[in-house]
Amino acid sequence: MSIRYFDDSILLTETHAWAYYRLPTHAYEFTTPAEREALAINITIAMAAIRLPDTEVQLRVAHRSYPAAQWAARLDATSDGGPGWRDYLDEMYRHVWAKDFWSKEVYLGVRLGQRGMRAQLSGGMFSQFINAYRASEQALGLNDEAVSAGEIAKWTDQAERLGRALAGSALRARHATSEEIAWLFRHTLAGTAGDPPSSAVRRRTWGAGEIEALLEGQVHNGRTLLHLEQPEGESWAAFLSFSRFPDVMSFPEGEPWLHFADSLPFPVEISSRMKLISPAKASKDVGRRLAHARDMDAHIREAGVDLPLALAEQLEAARMLEHGITKERLPFVYGWHRLSVAAPTRELCQRRVEALVEHYRYIGIDVVNSTGDQFSLLRESLPGERVHLSSYVQRQPLYTIAGGVPTATVSLGDMPAGGTTGHAGVTESGEQDRGWVGPYIGETMGRARSIVHFDPLLAAVRNRPTAVAITGEPGGGKTTLALLLIMQLALRGVTIAVIDPKGDAEPLVDVLQARGRKARVLPLGSAAPGLLDPFSFGDDLAARRTMATETLRLLLPRMSEERESAMIQAVAAVAAREKPSLGGVVRHLEASSDPASKNLGAVLHSMSEMRLARLCFSPTAGQRIDAEGWTTVFTLAGLTLPDASVNREDFSYEQRLSVALLYLVSQFARRLLNGMERRMPKAIFLDEAWAITSTPEGAKLVPEVSRMGRSRNTALILVSQNAGDLLAEQVTNCISSVFAFRSSERVEVANVMALLGVEASAEHQAVLRGLGNGECIFRDLEGRAGRIAIDLISEEMQRWLDTNPTRARPGEPGPGATVARHARAEPGHGDATSTGPQSTGDASGPPTGAGHPPPAGYTRESQPLGGGVPGTRPPGDPARGTQAVGGELRRYKPLSGGPPL
Repeated sequence: MSIRYFDDSILLTETHAWAYYRLPTHAYEFTTPAEREALAINITIAMAAIRLPDTEVQLRVAHRSYPAAQWAARLDATSDGGPGWRDYLDEMYRHVWAKDFWSKEVYLGVRLGQRGMRAQLSGGMFSQFINAYRASEQALGLNDEAVSAGEIAKWTDQAERLGRALAGSALRARHATSEEIAWLFRHTLAGTAGDPPSSAVRRRTWGAGEIEALLEGQVHNGRTLLHLEQPEGESWAAFLSFSRFPDVMSFPEGEPWLHFADSLPFPVEISSRMKLISPAKASKDVGRRLAHARDMDAHIREAGVDLPLALAEQLEAARMLEHGITKERLPFVYGWHRLSVAAPTRELCQRRVEALVEHYRYIGIDVVNSTGDQFSLLRESLPGERVHLSSYVQRQPLYTIAGGVPTATVSLGDMPAGGTTGHAGVTESGEQDRGWVGPYIGETMGRARSIVHFDPLLAAVRNRPTAVAITGEPGGGKTTLALLLIMQLALRGVTIAVIDPKGDAEPLVDVLQARGRKARVLPLGSAAPGLLDPFSFGDDLAARRTMATETLRLLLPRMSEERESAMIQAVAAVAAREKPSLGGVVRHLEASSDPASKNLGAVLHSMSEMRLARLCFSPTAGQRIDAEGWTTVFTLAGLTLPDASVNREDFSYEQRLSVALLYLVSQFARRLLNGMERRMPKAIFLDEAWAITSTPEGAKLVPEVSRMGRSRNTALILVSQNAGDLLAEQVTNCISSVFAFRSSERVEVANVMALLGVEASAEHQAVLRGLGNGECIFRDLEGRAGRIAIDLISEEMQRWLDTNPTRARPGEPGPGATVARHARAEPGHGDATSTGPQSTGDASGPPTGAGHPPPAGYTRESQPLGGGVPGTRPPGDPARGTQAVGGELRRYKPLSGGPPL
């Protein structure tokens, strides 16, 4: 190999200096054609700005196996280590390990220039003299591979200047670290055998002798495949070349030809070597080819024969190309575009090659498996190497390369775009990642598979709005997702208040109790009178008056000016008393001599005698609830909530009282958690949120909790079947993430599109209407949107979190049997019911051993991509012809604070 030195800024070969940069990926799904075209144009302009003599670049797309062990270790550090968590983490880790996820990384290498005279003499007849001279130096021990500090400083300065230009462009590039460059070498030569452990030395520079350690192993050159042997195992790899493109490629309507490979069920890597030719030189080249085509056209016409359609298309394409180069003055590209696949067996590698060739034939592009040139193509894919196979050169406009959208991805969720969680929390921008990667909730359903993590508390860490919206029509899965998030937070030790009008969360209390967590159901129907008296909320007189006023406006939304004035005066008078209450306001109004006040008092008195009205109209009994460390589910059996389609002015008195009580219990939960220590993690779940957010008074609750969230580490999750009520500006500005399940009604679909922040095109609306159960469109913290499928990881968990009343949960009688549920107050810590599941830490998931993952309490020093254990059948998807992440399991070490061995 010709490489001699590299660090965090430059890479030096025998003849040339290079600089490698990491490119962030971009979400591609749910973008409009205009946005896709703008992205391609911006990439074109950014690459055209690389103005260097004889510019040569390498576009390298690699896939890193998902670091499940590192993710589990970091997530474990965010929990309290309490009962139930390690068992669930182990179950979740095993499930993720078997899924065989990988993440996409994109690098751009730019050749900075020649190192000296050796580069100029390295070709032709002089190369023989150079090689003989070097051989004699080595034989005599006179050669010195060291690179001078002056030369390093010279190239580093040039790389920094180019890096600043690329960072400020649409590419938003940053310097690739020396560890990333070293990984590219190891990864290319290892295939699916698994990457060797990274260097234990934290030095950022690599010299000639040290680089040899990256090239360990043997490569057996075959006719169409390479056999890679490493200490970690063996692998097979194949390199293919793009041989022929259509004369016209449509974009953005057509497929992005580089991103198109991501839709295959196995990782396909790209190494594209390109020379950027100046517009003047490119114009001459295209002109010569156009002149040749015109001569052919003239000869055909002289013969009196019709012009072949293929030649006419070539002429038109050449004219357009010549016009584009002359008008836009953009560089032209001479490119050698290669693809590569790897597999743990020869047969599987051959099947992947065949699938890749057929895959590109679908969009009219020919891809060939180069015969006898595999080792040359392997060397060509390494950083800093030159083009070793001049065949299959493609002459294309720069926009064609950008239109391939090599940086497109389907990654969503807490994982930084492109998936760099294996770098100890360093994001693609090169900065230390604030926060962590949350629990596993599912995988993407778009062009490619990608793991999806989500933690509602991460928004507060990154100083973002802390409200999360979950919308969709009944039966789509929104309540199941909410229950999953509640369970994951509770098992990590988060204090949670769940406002659950329908009682869907009651079975989750059994699950948490069985796993040793403090959980309870608090039926407000049997709670102490006055528990929700608005005068008990707030620390000062003004806050109590405001809460009482808002509650009365919810009860009587269409008050005249006289009634409004009488109500405000009555609240002010009662608030100044020693023990104010909402019932006191009613009595004050009834005792007034003013007809408007007396009439208002009579209406409120009749409402105070309704079912559940004692919660807010009776004097408070001073009941106190200790919420710290608990998952408290507030249920309101007998609540009569209006239908989402009913106008607020048409609510009945009973429905008005129900909405007011739901608002008060939400404020009660907020006040309950607000009194806890500021840094302690907390969450509020509000089901049927539309009943509150549809009112002006209730809409104020969302920004209040969102402001509290960033300062007091509190997340707010809103579950609603009406997205339109979340579109108020004060609500929308506080929502950082959205999960949109199936919706079919025309107006609601348009509202969901607006809430997601995507264009309400016919295509996007059809996707929303066509979602299946458990599928949704997810807009994450970074504003990326895509389809995901929620994964509950086990059939047992699916049965427990299923809200369909026709299906029985574990331990319950079958359909048709009557199950009597009793109200629970405050069970002791660790109490479990007979219907709750037992801890599944050992029973669920495959046993540890060959072909199975180790427990989550261990880290794996190497996790290969698509590998396997000889003689075993590792977990994976046989229908895809792929195998799960595997390889010989070796050398584990316990996590910090993990379970004992």
